[in-house]
Amino acid sequence: MSADATAHGYTVADLCRRWRCGAEKVYGFLRRAELVAVTIATNLCGRPQWRVTAAEVEKFERRRSSTPTPKPPRRRKKTVEIDFYPD
Repeated sequence: MSADATAHGYTVADLCRRWRCGAEKVYGFLRRAELVAVTIATNLCGRPQWRVTAAEVEKFERRRSSTPTPKPPRRRKKTVEIDFYPD
């Protein structure tokens, strides 16, 4: 994707190439408002032409990226000392 296209935002086709997925998956993200976009269509009753800013793509990717879950701290057994030979 060229620098000029990045300045104007990503299209659905650009995101499909970037994430290697189908257009329906990207449209699903838009429908569920997981991905915020702006339509630049001249006729609002017609088919939308979505543009997603680079900042929104970064936020979406950060939110959807997998990170290892932190391991809980190990619990130590409480040991009780028993004095078998009291004085």
